[in-house]
Amino acid sequence: MVYIYCIMGALELREKWKKSITKVDERFLRMIDALYESYNKNELNDYNDLPETAKKLINQGLEDIHEGRVHSHKDVMAEFRKKYNLA
Repeated sequence: MVYIYCIMGALELREKWKKSITKVDERFLRMIDALYESYNKNELNDYNDLPETAKKLINQGLEDIHEGRVHSHKDVMAEFRKKYNLA
């Protein structure tokens, strides 16, 4: 079922929710409204609101990139295929 949702486009999702919106309870509507408001205010993407651990990991990743400690997707996948004997 999750896979079906992943391949739905925006148009299909809008149609699905137009039909479903009258069937959900008030608690669900309030949760969706709060999510929508947060999304519109970009609160979900604000670095300053992240926990300190997340900030530390992001900064460490940025430092790794700056220092050249990175691997391409192609190289990682080649190593994965080699390790697990995949074609």
